[in-house]
Amino acid sequence: MKETSFQVTTLISVGLGLGLGLLLKFLVSISPPHHPWIQMPGEIFINVLQLFAVPLIVTSVIAGVTDLKTQMSKKTAILAATYVCFTTFTAVAIGLTLVLLAKPGEGQDMSSTEKVDVPPLSVHLVLQDLLRNMIPENFLQAFYEQYKTSIVQIKRKDSVHNISQNATDIKLIGKYIAGANMVGLVIWSFVIGILLNKAGRQAKVAVEVIHCLNSAIKVIFNWILWYLPLGVFFLVAHQVLEIQDWAAIIKLTKLSGLVLLGLVIHGFVFLPGLYFIILRRNPFVIYKKASRALITALIIASSSATLPVTFQCCEEKMKVNERICRLILPIVTTINMNGTGLYEVIATIFVAQINDIVLDIGQLISIGLTVSIASFGTAGIPATGAVSTILVLTAVGLPAEDAYILLVVEWLLDHFNTTLNVLGDCFGVAVIDYLCHDALMGYNIDSVRDIGEVEKNLSCLEPNKKLIPRPSHPPSGFISP
Repeated sequence: MKETSFQVTTLISVGLGLGLGLLLKFLVSISPPHHPWIQMPGEIFINVLQLFAVPLIVTSVIAGVTDLKTQMSKKTAILAATYVCFTTFTAVAIGLTLVLLAKPGEGQDMSSTEKVDVPPLSVHLVLQDLLRNMIPENFLQAFYEQYKTSIVQIKRKDSVHNISQNATDIKLIGKYIAGANMVGLVIWSFVIGILLNKAGRQAKVAVEVIHCLNSAIKVIFNWILWYLPLGVFFLVAHQVLEIQDWAAIIKLTKLSGLVLLGLVIHGFVFLPGLYFIILRRNPFVIYKKASRALITALIIASSSATLPVTFQCCEEKMKVNERICRLILPIVTTINMNGTGLYEVIATIFVAQINDIVLDIGQLISIGLTVSIASFGTAGIPATGAVSTILVLTAVGLPAEDAYILLVVEWLLDHFNTTLNVLGDCFGVAVIDYLCHDALMGYNIDSVRDIGEVEKNLSCLEPNKKLIPRPSHPPSGFISP
């Protein structure tokens, strides 16, 4: 109910913002120096959101890893991680390909856009920067700075046989620039979580502190997000007041169509194809058996709230072993965000296109990796689409202020993104059940909560200890039924 009222309020604020912007633009005369006052409430919202976003991702990743412990076999863990990474990277690649081919954010005449000739060396530089950022000099520094190598072309004149010739030298300048180092933060958050697990009871206090911080930041985030409709109201009004190109509506329509096309390709071509290659079975049976979960996800746009229904579909309809289902499904629901990743990469490059920013291949690789990592690290964050878009734009140095434009269509696309997320979870559980059906047969299912006890709230999205079955430590040689 709260999620629905939040979406309705945000949608109403978009409409009111459009109305106020049109009123100020055509009926009320406001001098340009006063325009920033209309935008300021929205800018404050974005600043506060960015203030807590990175700490939330770090604590969510550490808390999630410490909750996993050793409750699944190594084979099952590797298969689950491989499936999630492979499907997410593929979804991002599909979105990246579509947005570069269709260019929904560009106008009909882009001849005025300044093209930048990027030396081939930039491809190697971005990989070097990624490696440097994977191991930051200081973990705290990674919260606000990342390493970036720039290519500077220096023109010089050479005189050969009294003939002046122009030449260009390439100079590499590496320095730390403003912006969170998301790659390093997420990687070392995983490492810290693993080390805390290894420490066992000695790290119990540290683990509890991290969980408390994570819970506290989520509460703050919920408070902040209820300010979103007010911020959107002023941001949209300011955008309408400043807009000179009414083709923006057409661009948003193209964006929506492109996202839906990408979701169809991933959900009806790639996922069933992968399922058929591995299992050699008819993949379209999954759609029928998981239809209830898919319809629920489409209506409420929440993977966490859909989780109890997904449990029922996987166990009763798809006949997935309940031990495997109840262990793996909460985990893949947490980190498997195919639809979100596909949308985020299209939205990020769309923002660059509407600002006439030409991205080189190194920046495209960086965006793809950042989107993939962000989709793993935003588990448990409400309004994931809006938050992740701002995070990615900030991380890659693009104008995050323009992310609010996407809210006009994001509320609708989020329903379809969530549906693909749930579909990917169902396919993933079926594949893992087939590949390692016997790996988890020794776990005692009695310690797992009944489906009816799973609450439809944000806690379902987390790899909660109560959702993950624990071995009951039976006597040696005894195997639980």
